[in-house]
Amino acid sequence: MADSVHTARWLRQFDSDEIEFVLFPSTPHRRVHPLILQHMSQRLTSTLKISKWMKLGALPIGVFDLILNNFFRAKLLAREIDSFQPDFVHVMETQHSGYLTDRALARVKKKPKIVLSIWGSDLFWFQRFTSHKSRIKSILKKVDYLITECHRDEELAKRLGFLGSCIYGLPASGGFSLKEAEGTESYVAPSLRKTIAIKGYSGFVGLGPMALKTLKSVSHLLSDYSIVVFSANWKTRLIAQIVRLQTGLQIEIRMKHSQTPAEMRSLFLNSRIVIGMSKSDGLPATIKEAAFFGAFPVQTDTSCAGEWFENGVSVLLVSADLSESLEQALIRSLKDDRLVDTAARINFEIAKSRMNSESVRSKISALYS
Repeated sequence: MADSVHTARWLRQFDSDEIEFVLFPSTPHRRVHPLILQHMSQRLTSTLKISKWMKLGALPIGVFDLILNNFFRAKLLAREIDSFQPDFVHVMETQHSGYLTDRALARVKKKPKIVLSIWGSDLFWFQRFTSHKSRIKSILKKVDYLITECHRDEELAKRLGFLGSCIYGLPASGGFSLKEAEGTESYVAPSLRKTIAIKGYSGFVGLGPMALKTLKSVSHLLSDYSIVVFSANWKTRLIAQIVRLQTGLQIEIRMKHSQTPAEMRSLFLNSRIVIGMSKSDGLPATIKEAAFFGAFPVQTDTSCAGEWFENGVSVLLVSADLSESLEQALIRSLKDDRLVDTAARINFEIAKSRMNSESVRSKISALYS
């Protein structure tokens, strides 16, 4: 996904490596993430290219392909693969990139090695739908190397027919810079922070509205706090405005794609709690950033967070179906200073050892080699 910060962060890891990348868009529009454009202009002009089809007709072709099941773009991708002759194709995410690649591979002259990164809900959510399950099985049979954030997805992939090698426990969007985290002069203990951050996502699995509505039941504990709803869309924006009127809480709304990495870093550095609610996820990006910058994560148990962090110690996992579960987690994390401060130390050690950019980059460079 050329407009995704996850793609941008992944590429950012290889700024100093002599690897030539060609990006082929898996979504039907022409938006390229600013960080990718920045890398192209500053450092990777000769080693990072965007497929010419992105410029010539991504949107109209993509619209037709919504109806024709990637018919045109599969042809174009196959042509690009035959022309570039890559050592391998790295498929970043399954439902857009994976399905497109699967159809393109039927047209290439010689199949390259295939690496697939599981981005979150790729298997856990979509394998329950018959129309998706068959397509997931089809691409998994062609994958040589699978990168997963958790054992849950590794086991699911095997049950769905994957027979290749699995690289477990790497964040889908790559690592974070330790220098960025350790050099933070404005670090304040989480128990002293007066901001609550809520991911406002409400797409096909997002439960941002549920989190906002739950604030009403604990509003008596939040009078001294600022609430920041980030990655909001029109639905969560409307609900946030209603909750603000009903409770009088200080609620700031930040729309999706409106935040720079520096602004997100600042938000997490100033937040006591970060709430991420969804019906399905891998290792959420919000938890990765929370671990580096000290915010206490409250996350639905439909994610992989329980494989990385200990429930009740360094994270509170809540039900995606019961708002009462989130309510109790909020009460505890608002009242228990020792919990949030201890969790910050534990989570930073996990982040340093498993999520730092140098460690992730070296493992992926070894795989690429």
